[in-house]
Amino acid sequence: MSDDLDSALRKAAWRFSDSRIQALARKVITAMQRMPASGIFGDDYRFKSVWDEYCREVQEGPHPMLEAAFDQTVDPMIAWQVDRLEQSERQLLEMALAEGAKEWGDIAMAVRKSLQGIAIDRDLSKFATY
Repeated sequence: MSDDLDSALRKAAWRFSDSRIQALARKVITAMQRMPASGIFGDDYRFKSVWDEYCREVQEGPHPMLEAAFDQTVDPMIAWQVDRLEQSERQLLEMALAEGAKEWGDIAMAVRKSLQGIAIDRDLSKFATY
């Protein structure tokens, strides 16, 4: 394979993986938005969903006990999304995520980072009661 074609294929795989990881993160967000808020932050916020609470924890944490609780909620959701991928898609994502690394990429870790990035950028001011 020529270097130009090889480079083009790598770039295409990377662009695909970036888009697909974002889509997987959005699916996890949708699932979290369907879960009513636990009330863990008391009356300081009027959160409506676990997604709202997760965003607060990502922005203001980590708080070890809350972080562990969110891990127990989020990790299975991410794993479920990754497990549903076709083997060929999973392999392509793994190869694209590993670009420049010594080991193959971890899809679940990439989805988690994407989720955290979206959470960090979210404006939560509308939920504050102060």
